[in-house]
Amino acid sequence: MNSLKKAIVIIGMSVFSLFFLCSAGRGQGLKLGFKFTGGINYALLGDGDAFLKGTKARWDDYVEAYSGYTLEQSIFPLASHFGYEFDADAILFLTPQFGISLGTGYIRNGTLFGSGNGILSVGTSGKQTMSNDIAASAVPIKVGVYYTFSSVFAAQGKSSSYLFGGIGLYSTKFSFSEKATYQTDWSNYSFEAKASGIGFYAGFGGESWINPHFAFIYEISGRYAKIGGFTGTCQSDVNGTMSSGSGTVYYYEYLDSTIGNWYPDTWTFEAAPSGSTVRNVREAEIDFSGVGFKFGIKINF
Repeated sequence: MNSLKKAIVIIGMSVFSLFFLCSAGRGQGLKLGFKFTGGINYALLGDGDAFLKGTKARWDDYVEAYSGYTLEQSIFPLASHFGYEFDADAILFLTPQFGISLGTGYIRNGTLFGSGNGILSVGTSGKQTMSNDIAASAVPIKVGVYYTFSSVFAAQGKSSSYLFGGIGLYSTKFSFSEKATYQTDWSNYSFEAKASGIGFYAGFGGESWINPHFAFIYEISGRYAKIGGFTGTCQSDVNGTMSSGSGTVYYYEYLDSTIGNWYPDTWTFEAAPSGSTVRNVREAEIDFSGVGFKFGIKINF
């Protein structure tokens, strides 16, 4: 089951569970609200970003070191920081202003619109093409608090603001694929790995009430969620010679013997890589920490 399908299942289970809370809450005179939002985000991305920057730096160094080498298309790492996310939260109000929330969602960042692709012209020898695609996604299960208060910028009862924050368990997936060609040679490398970890979130929002039960909302939020311990499977195909394996995703720096510089990389190994041509080896981390801006709706019962 992929992350998006998992998010849909969890959302459905959360809503179903909270309908029972709604029934219990009505018996105690409590109010229940549902909040659905979606929008864009910016995430640090951690070692996924380091890999793209390293690949770009390597090609830039080749162009600088060798006459006749030119870049016809350059990798653009910045684009991978931007992505999208969706959230669904249920809020049980213990007082008219203060409530506890249970929610889930879906977060996705990675290369967009060919931002991981590059074309290097190697003098009269031809062109080397490379397509790098990375994708980092997460499905959080969140528990938090919610505090709403009247807005000073709108008529009483028509607009309100709120603060929220909490902790979440983030089930994440990190995938990578690289396709390269040069003259008659070609290679394909890919891996897909999963991990889970704890993250924290907080934010501010505004509500514009159409009636006592329905509002349009916006949110500005921040998140800290640096996830490590990825394990999964990998595949390679070099000129028709195929292999596969499984293990832990490691971050490391490798020595390019042609140009003599070190560059960051990530790959799946059964054991940590070692030797004179690698250094700074550790388990890879994907950093979902960042900020988001979302719009949506809120329904109160």
